[in-house]
Amino acid sequence: MPERFTVSSKLAKKKLLKTINGDMLEYRPSWNILSTGRFMRMHRSDSVYYGRISGDKVMLFYHKAGKRDGGSTGFYGTVSDNGDGCVLTGTFRKPIYAYVFALVFALLTLLCALGTYAGGSVTGALVFLGFGVVGTAAMLWDNSKKQLKKYLGQFGG
Repeated sequence: MPERFTVSSKLAKKKLLKTINGDMLEYRPSWNILSTGRFMRMHRSDSVYYGRISGDKVMLFYHKAGKRDGGSTGFYGTVSDNGDGCVLTGTFRKPIYAYVFALVFALLTLLCALGTYAGGSVTGALVFLGFGVVGTAAMLWDNSKKQLKKYLGQFGG
């Protein structure tokens, strides 16, 4: 689920945005999962930060070498000026399509469980429910948040 994150930096807003932009590959995630897959295949052997900066808005993701992590947790935030530097505020969350697919998967397995139970098989219904819970948890679990927090935390000070 989304988690709020704020870091205050001594860097100027423009300098912080330029530094983040220099450390990441330009990529705009879309609903098209195939384009995300192509991007991941191109960087299969590289650990990279990727995303997009638009004005003062930052969208940042992390891809670990050798992993298939197209629906990974990302940072969605804004950079704003304060008196002696800037503040980066935002949330860590998965892309919207990851939540949509997890919900659809959960609903389909629930319907299968209900149908199986109505057909007289309690064991089959429990298997479908277990499959739905484990599959949904696997879709929503991600550990790239740690790497993003570590990266963005280095700008604090």
